[in-house]
Amino acid sequence: MKWRGGMLLGLLIWGAGLSPGWAQENARLLDVIPGLAGDTVICHLRTQGLPGEKQLQTMQSGLESAVEFKVALLDEEGRPVVSQSLSLRMGFDLWDEVFSVRMDGRERRFQSLTDLKAYLAELESIPVTPAATMRTGTLYRVQVGLVVHTLAPAEQKRVEDVIVGSRSSRREGQDAQEASVSLGRLIRLFYKGSEETRDGQGRLSAWFTRTDLFEGVTP
Repeated sequence: MKWRGGMLLGLLIWGAGLSPGWAQENARLLDVIPGLAGDTVICHLRTQGLPGEKQLQTMQSGLESAVEFKVALLDEEGRPVVSQSLSLRMGFDLWDEVFSVRMDGRERRFQSLTDLKAYLAELESIPVTPAATMRTGTLYRVQVGLVVHTLAPAEQKRVEDVIVGSRSSRREGQDAQEASVSLGRLIRLFYKGSEETRDGQGRLSAWFTRTDLFEGVTP
C-alpha cells in the first residue's frame, strides 16, 4: 500500500497536466500534398507543433506518445474510396538519450529535439492507396485527420496493468482491492481525457487525377 500511495501521489501531480484542460497540444496539419512512389499514391504532410509539450513530457518520462493520421482518398462526390489509420509512435531512450519515431515497423532515431521537430514538420511518403485504385479522368483529393495521443494507447494499457496489477494476482484484502480499483479509475480519468486531442483538425489536398500523379504534376 505504501508503494501504491507514493505512485498515486506522483500520478496526481503528473496527471494534472494530462487532464483535458491541459491537453491542447496545438499540433496542426498545415498542408497535404499528394504524390506517387512507384505504384502507390502517397502524401506529404506539413505539420506544426509536434511533439507537443505534454507529449514531450511523456516521452522524457520513458513512455511513448503517439500521433494518429486518419488518411482517406475521396472521389468527386466527397465519398471515401479507401481509408486507413496510421500510427506514429514517439519515444525517448533514457539510456542513449536519443529520440525515436516508429511507423509501419520502421524506426528513425534523432540525436536532438531540434532534429525530431524538423522531421515531424515535413512528413514524407505517407501511404494512401495503390494507384490502381484510381480511375483515369476522375478527380480525387486526399483527406488527412490528425489525432494527438499524449500517451500512446498501448502504453496506457501497460501502465494500468503495472499499477493496478493482474486480476489473477492474489488479493491482499478488501482495502487493497478497492485501492486498485480507485487507482485504475484515476489513470483512466487522466489518460482518457487527453487520449484524443483533435485540435489539429483535418486537411484536404487540392484536386488531382491519376494522370497528374504519373506525369509528376503537383496540385
